[in-house]
This record gives sequence, structure tokens and C-alpha cells, in this order.
Amino acid sequence: MKKYILLLIPIFLFMSCDLGKKAAEAKEKVVKLVSSAKEKPTVQAQTKQKTSVSKTAPAKEESVKQEEQESSAEDDGEYSIAYINEFEGECELKRKGEEIGEVLNDIYVPLYEGDVVITEEDARMEVIFDDSTIIKLDSNSRIVVKDLTRKTSEKSTVIELLKGRIYGVVKKLMKEEAFKVKTKMAMAAIKGTEFVVETTSDEGDKVGVYKGQVEVKQFDMSGRELGSVILDKDKETRIVKKLKGPEKPKRLSKNFVKRYKEIEDIREKIKYMRELRRQGKTRKYKLERRLKRIDNVKTLMRRHPKYKKLSPKQQKLMNEIIKREAYYKKQLNDLEKRERRTNRRINKYFQKKKEDMKNKKKDEEDEDEDEEE
Repeated sequence: MKKYILLLIPIFLFMSCDLGKKAAEAKEKVVKLVSSAKEKPTVQAQTKQKTSVSKTAPAKEESVKQEEQESSAEDDGEYSIAYINEFEGECELKRKGEEIGEVLNDIYVPLYEGDVVITEEDARMEVIFDDSTIIKLDSNSRIVVKDLTRKTSEKSTVIELLKGRIYGVVKKLMKEEAFKVKTKMAMAAIKGTEFVVETTSDEGDKVGVYKGQVEVKQFDMSGRELGSVILDKDKETRIVKKLKGPEKPKRLSKNFVKRYKEIEDIREKIKYMRELRRQGKTRKYKLERRLKRIDNVKTLMRRHPKYKKLSPKQQKLMNEIIKREAYYKKQLNDLEKRERRTNRRINKYFQKKKEDMKNKKKDEEDEDEDEEE
């Protein structure tokens, strides 16, 4: 299959939030007072929610869980437990129960339990979870989303690495939370850390830790535990069939050390995503990013000589991406209108408050003059 570029990864521009503590607190109070500033669910979203409820009623426990995960993901990926944040190169998504996967042509695609994600040669992918945890798939990698339990008493994420390498940054976990990466022979329990996991058919499995701690357990084919080790910062271990347990921890290999820069990038991106959430700007950021991606694809089609060499199927895929432009522009325009209305109300509120304070001060001065007389 001919290689092609589906997108150009946009540069993340960090927005400054230079507000004083008092101003920030005042603005929060104003936003609460302005009832119309809050977004109401759309008819489409309400219909989808009702549909998902009606589907889950007669279903078995496993399908109920799947529908609950799907109902939590809005049409534009505003919220889902896990979603594909970005990718480059040829990547594929195979939904649970499907024999044939689909080539990815969009970002913010929600992931559910049982989904299989594949990166081909020279491809990369980034997956973000609801707590801002980020994992990245190297080229020629394949993962299965095994568990995405989200309950008050239990939060569990289990990813099975079938092939290749993943690395990522997981937030420090609470007692009731768990994040695990499973391979054919091992299970790595992430305890809030920066890690890398690799599996190959000839060299076995490798687990490395850049920061934090990971417990690595080895299992035989029947699922019986053979041994375990605790990996601390800058340590790695290897799991092979002939050994009854993971190897003794040693310093990170050069191949893993090369990933430090990418781990730093993930760490900065997590800070940025959390700041967007805090400011309530996640939705706008996603729409702007989608439109930027479409603009990059249009530029590629217009100027890049490789586009003419793409197959009709590949060209159709890129045209499908461009078709969404009008839809995303309308969503962004509506969002900006709401923001402008909210800002006008906030400014009006502060102006009124300023005038009230001015009048109060004048009244106090008049009272003082009357007392002096």
C-alpha cells in the first residue's frame, strides 16, 4: 500500500492565563450568576441519550456496559473515557466484534472496551483518557482496550499490547484506581508514572520506568503467576519464556533513554489539556484543531505531488475529511457567539458593580458632609 500523510500535527500553542486570584474568583461567581452562559444539551444529544437507554434495557451486562461508555461520548468527542487524540501515517481502528477494521480519517474518535487499534509502518498514534493520562503507540503496534471501568468505588483501565511498543504518562493513582498494561506473558501495574512497554516475538517483553513505579508480574500460559519485580525510576526489566519471573531490574537501555524527549512532550501536553479544561476551552480548542487539520489536508492535496499518486480510495478518504469543514465551522461559529454573549453579560455585570460602588462611595461622602454641617 502506498504511504501517505493524513495529517500534519499542529503545534500546541500554550495559552497564558494571567488572571489575579481575586479576578478569577469574581469571574467564577459571575459565570454562575449568568444562567444562560451554561450550555443546554442539544436535541441531537438528548435523542442519542434516549436511544442508548432504550438499547441497554434488554441487553446483557456486557452490552449494557458498552452502551454506557458510548452514551458518555458526545457526537464531537467532547467527552469519552478514551479517544484518539492524534495520529500520523496509516492507522486502523477495529471495533469490537468486527472482522474488518476502518482506516482512521478523523481525530477525537472515542474508544470502547474490545476495540483494537493498529499502527502500520511509519505511523504513530496518541490516545488520551478521561483523567488526562496519555499513551502513545509506536509504528507497527497493536493494542486492545480490555477494560474501561468507571464506577464510584472502582476505576480500572487495562490495555493489552499485542505487538510493538507503547509509552506514556499516567497520573498518580488513588487506592481505588488501576492502570495496567497486559502482554502475552506479563502484566505491568502502573502506579502513577512515566513508562514504556514493548513486546516482540523473539526477545520477549520489556518494561521500563522513567519516573514513578511499576509492578511487573510474569504469567505462564495457564495464567499462573511465576514471579514479580518492582521497577523504580530509570529501571527496566525483561520477560522471556525460559525464565520463571521477570529479570532483575537494571538501568534503562539506550533505546528507551531515547524516548525521554517524547515523555517530556507528553508531560507538557497533559498540563496544557488540564489548563484547557480548567478554563472551559476544551471544545473550542478541538474544533480549531480539526479545522487546522482540514486546512493542512487541503494544502497537501493542492501542492504535494504525492497526492496525484494516491489510489482513488486514498483520495476519497481525504475528500471525506474535507467534507466536514462546513460542519465544524458552524459549530465553532455558534460556540464563539455564545462566548461573546457571555462576555458581554460579564462586562455588564462588572460595569454595574463598578457604578454601584461609585454611587455608594458618593452617598457615604454626602453623609459625611451632612454630619459635618
